[in-house]
Parts: sequence; structure tokens; C-alpha cells
Amino acid sequence: MRKDQPLPTSARDVQALQAAYLRARHGLSQDEIRQHLGNVSQSHVSRLLAHATDRGWLEVELRFNDKDLPPEVMRDLQQLLAPRGLVEGLRRLSQANGGFAPEVRVFDSGSDSPTAGAFDLRSRRLGRSAAGRLIELLQRASIVGVTWGRTVGALVDGLETAGRSLSKDWSIQFVPVTAELLTLASPDHSSTLLADRLNNSVGNGSGERLLLGGVPAFIPRRYDEAKTRAIREYVQDAASYRRIFVGEGALIRQMDTIITSVGSSERPVGGAQSELMLAGDISAAELRSLIAGDVGGVLIPKSGLSAQDAALLAEINAMWTGITMDHLFWLARNAAQNGTPGVVVIAIGRERAEVIHEMISQKLVNQLVIDWDLANALEARLPF
Repeated sequence: MRKDQPLPTSARDVQALQAAYLRARHGLSQDEIRQHLGNVSQSHVSRLLAHATDRGWLEVELRFNDKDLPPEVMRDLQQLLAPRGLVEGLRRLSQANGGFAPEVRVFDSGSDSPTAGAFDLRSRRLGRSAAGRLIELLQRASIVGVTWGRTVGALVDGLETAGRSLSKDWSIQFVPVTAELLTLASPDHSSTLLADRLNNSVGNGSGERLLLGGVPAFIPRRYDEAKTRAIREYVQDAASYRRIFVGEGALIRQMDTIITSVGSSERPVGGAQSELMLAGDISAAELRSLIAGDVGGVLIPKSGLSAQDAALLAEINAMWTGITMDHLFWLARNAAQNGTPGVVVIAIGRERAEVIHEMISQKLVNQLVIDWDLANALEARLPF
């Protein structure tokens, strides 16, 4: 690393710095970089990367060298990964929202097809591209909650494939925060297994091993008060659950970050909608009328619900044994005040724009990592 690392002084320097950042921090190909820089030629990108190497901003092991770069330069670089209209919409929303708005990074997922096969491919591509952004965030984290699902799983895959880990002396713990969904599409995407993989890869094996497998995700609404209380006491007796959720020293009270995906109102809770409907004694149509979607199993209400509907949704959310709305509120507010990552949402597809918009309006998200399809749909919902 050069001690006399220069600041950019020309238009070519700025472009070289941008290309170096996108290549090293986010693993973007030269073709992807040229699109972010305004459809310049690939040969031009190659020359920019060579110039960045000469200037000391790009090192041979593809680590972006941001030493001594002023914060305003870094902010400009980071905004390369978000459309200008979305950035401006979030800025205006922040002004109307007491200064609260998430940071956003946008990556190409390869298509906008909503089919299951295409979604898996899109998830893997986003997970690979977004690995650098997550590492940036984790440099400011110590205890990280992990939810479940294909999109979070793809991000974990991307981190493992890229071989990205924190320094050996960095202490970080990944903790599962959602219990067992019996109808989760893939057991490999459970909160417990994803947190375990992150501890072993990114966390270099640090952190105690905590397991929520076998803990039911829902306590059915039809159970009477005595039965509900007995089941909840049984759940809280599980050693890992107690360590994560129970008491003043619970890990949930110490977390500075949660990594989560979101579900749409059409496909909430990781596709385990039938399990939710059975436990809540509610139809799919009724559920869609109440929620914009979910965040790690927490159902996010549509705006403008009547008092009766809001009370019903509160009852249904009370069935959930994992992370709660109160936890999300606390974490997001704490992060906004202290500069920790907070609630980190990784999401794909325009069908999730409604739930993301509600989360922003309700001050429930600090960091967004999304694809262009979702970014464009979200931009259309924001004030200008």
C-alpha cells in the first residue's frame, strides 16, 4: 500500500477510481462496470483499471484501497450502485421522515423474470455481486442476526465463493433469529444453518453455536391463553432460544445488525404461507388485505388499516416465536443513531417494492441491497 496515495485530480482519475471500487469491492466484471459508467467500451474499462493500479487505488489482490479518501469521495463512489432517481427520492423521503432513510446499493441480477428457476439464478448473481457490500457493513458489526430464505442463502453462497472473510482479530458472531418453519422450501436456507455457515466462513469460526431447529415458528392463534402460555414457556426453556431472546442479557438486545430478506404479500414467510394461514386461521385473501409483506417472518402492515384490522394483524404477529416488530424498530433506531449497520435487507424483484416502501415509511430498514428490477419499482413509489 502506497503511503503517498494520491487523490483524484482529473476526470480520468475519477473514472479509474470508480472502476477500481466496483471491481474490487463488489466483484463486478468489466462488462458490468462499463454499464455503471455509462456504457463506455470494455477496452476503456480495462485502461481505467490499469490506471487505477498505477495510481495505487487498485491492488493486485483486488482489494479496493480507500485509505485517506475523504468521506464525500466514498459517498460519491457508493452512489454508483444506486439509480439517481432513487437516491433523490430517498433524500426527499428522509427530509419528510425526520432524517431517516436507508442507504441503498443496486446490483444487476441478470433479468426481471419472476419464475422460480429465474429467481434462483438472479439470487445467485445478486449474492455474488453484493458480497463486497456486506463485508463493508460487517466491518462495523459485532453481533449479527440472520433470518432465512433463498435470497439470504444466495448472499452466504456469494461470500463463501468469493472467499471473503473478516480479519482474524475481528470478533463477530452470527445468530439465528427465526425458528423452524416446517414448510420452508429448503431446509438448507434455515436461519440456524445460514448463521452457522457465516460463523464458519466470514466469522472465521468465532461465536457460540446456537440452534433454533426444532423450535416451532408459530403458536397457533386458536389456542386458549393457558395453552399458549404453556407452549411459550416450553419454547423459552430451549437453551439456544433463551440465550437469544430471553432476559436482559439476551443476544437480541445486544445486536447491531440483522441480515434479512423480505417476502411479498403474495408469497410471505419464505413461501410457507399455508403454515401461516393454518396457524392464524386466516385465508390468503384476508392475509393479503392486511400485509404489505414480511421481514424475517414479521408481518408488515399495509398503510391505512382500520383499528380492527390492525388488532387482528397484531394477534397474528403475536403467534411468531422469532424476532419481533419491536426488535426491528429498536435495532433500526439504534443503528441510525450509532452508525452501525442495523436492519440490512437483501431483496430481488418488483413484487417486493410495496413491503420495502412500507419498511422505509415505518423506519424499519437501514441498508438496502437490491436488484435493478426492484430499484425501478421502488423509485416509482417514492416522492419527487
